[in-house]
Amino acid sequence: CGFLLWCMAPSPSNGAEFLYHRIIRPFFLKHEAQLDNVVKDLKDKAAETADTIAKEAKKATVNLLGEEKKST
Repeated sequence: CGFLLWCMAPSPSNGAEFLYHRIIRPFFLKHEAQLDNVVKDLKDKAAETADTIAKEAKKATVNLLGEEKKST
């Protein structure tokens, strides 16, 4: 509870400012290239997965329509 109050204190040098400028920002600047690579890899994998799902959905739709034609 005290930690949250410190982070939300209405002062220019509250806990959130301190944590960001002393810990979070330096970490991200130091590891920026590695983080960019991780994000790019995740984006590429997400795109591949979306393509695979779209192809499977298209196949399922074609199969379903083909079965429907046979039954009529």
